[in-house]
Amino acid sequence: MLNQVFSWLVAAFLFAMLLLLGYETWALFTDHTTISDYVRPAVRAFPGWAFAVAIVVGITVGHFLWGPRTGPASPEQGRDKG
Repeated sequence: MLNQVFSWLVAAFLFAMLLLLGYETWALFTDHTTISDYVRPAVRAFPGWAFAVAIVVGITVGHFLWGPRTGPASPEQGRDKG
């Protein structure tokens, strides 16, 4: 059950990223306001919050990109032990 919920959350996140990328492409081609033009003033208005969000996102992405130490995806799995 937990795996199914996690899969749905990942699918929803990827769909949201697809929508944001679609909007960004549309905005660039039609000279409308891009996402960066919305984010930049918010970061200037609340630099402490922007820094905290950057730290949390960096730790989370780093956690998933670093990979497991053991298991089928570990770097040690492909090496000969002898």
